[in-house]
Amino acid sequence: MTASNDSFSRNKLPVISRVLILLGLLFCAAPLAAQTPFALTNIGQKIDSDDARMVGRGGWGMAVYDSINPGFKNTAGLSVVRNLVVSLIGYGSETHSESLDGQRNVTGVMVPEIRLAAPVVKGRLAVTTGFSLDRNFRYDTVTEFTTDVRDYTLEGEEQFIRQGTLFAVPFGVAWEAAPGLSLGAVVGLVRGTNTESLYEVFREPVNQSGIPFFKTVLQVQDDTFEGTAYTLSALYRIGDRMRVGASYTPSYTVDADRSISLGGVSAKVASYWSMTMPEEYLLGTQTNLFGRWWLGCDYQFQAFSEFEGPQAWVAEGMEDEYTVSVGLERRIANVRRAGLSNWPLRLGYSTRQWAYRVDGEPLTENTLSLGTGFPFRRELGMLDLALSYSRVGDLEKNGLEDSVWKISISVTGLERWW
Repeated sequence: MTASNDSFSRNKLPVISRVLILLGLLFCAAPLAAQTPFALTNIGQKIDSDDARMVGRGGWGMAVYDSINPGFKNTAGLSVVRNLVVSLIGYGSETHSESLDGQRNVTGVMVPEIRLAAPVVKGRLAVTTGFSLDRNFRYDTVTEFTTDVRDYTLEGEEQFIRQGTLFAVPFGVAWEAAPGLSLGAVVGLVRGTNTESLYEVFREPVNQSGIPFFKTVLQVQDDTFEGTAYTLSALYRIGDRMRVGASYTPSYTVDADRSISLGGVSAKVASYWSMTMPEEYLLGTQTNLFGRWWLGCDYQFQAFSEFEGPQAWVAEGMEDEYTVSVGLERRIANVRRAGLSNWPLRLGYSTRQWAYRVDGEPLTENTLSLGTGFPFRRELGMLDLALSYSRVGDLEKNGLEDSVWKISISVTGLERWW
């Protein structure tokens, strides 16, 4: 499905407008996320920003070259676009977390990525921008306590809240440098915040209205992140049956501005620190097996063992991060009266070793997935769906374990703009 399409919608409500309406609805629910112990650990919980098409087939997408349903994982592949493209990715998840301290069930939705691409020279040169979440820090804990002060017994709870995200705003260009060879380059503005608050709420004694007398803010720590990442990518097409894609992101520094407020002594301290994110490599391929069936595989590697940052994070044990994704896809068809056999069909598997150790042991995530999709009229985009199940960690080895069911949705809308 690589043929370009210059037609555009003449409906009263264009495809792009429908995508933006859906974007607004999902943003209303977007704040609910994470709340698993891995968001509390080290540099937080990694967020997947793959679209539902990639999720359904295991996560591979480095070799996508498609003007109807373009992928943003490899910027070089966007050189083929001939229309203005708006892509929206969202998911809803249900997570069951187990630890040695107890269990927690969490449901939520998130919009991890929004991307746009526009052709400058149709089918040859395109520019792109967007918004992409990378890590999530959201988690809270509550610890009960009782203490005696003179003639009073004070009861309450100590609450710790960690909340924030690390995200990127990419600006990129894709160019078909030669027949079969496309190149891409991206400048990513890395930004984010993380707030960690610790306070005590005393339930006893209470006043006549039943309201506790005391609520003490012990400490509030705010971190504001800022950095710049650069990515180079390429995509090579071998005939009509095979494609290979790759990208490289050199190491870069993220500066942090930290502010600590101590409630007990009414003091505020400001400081600066930084973390060096290691270089990252991605490689992927896809091959036409027969008919509409394609086999694909991606590999991602980032040497977090070379990570430099807060000593507490490094001391916990940073680990080289890698992801292997493999899967099958039956492409969509448009055969009269073919019914369900026209639908795309996707299934895949991925395994990832996370960037840090937990309880001294590597942390592994394994995911099974399947998906499908539906085209818009006149091939002006796609609606893709995927269902996946993941197991993160091992209760015996790591002391933490997540079971995650996730429904992913992505909408790609195309619109002629000049």
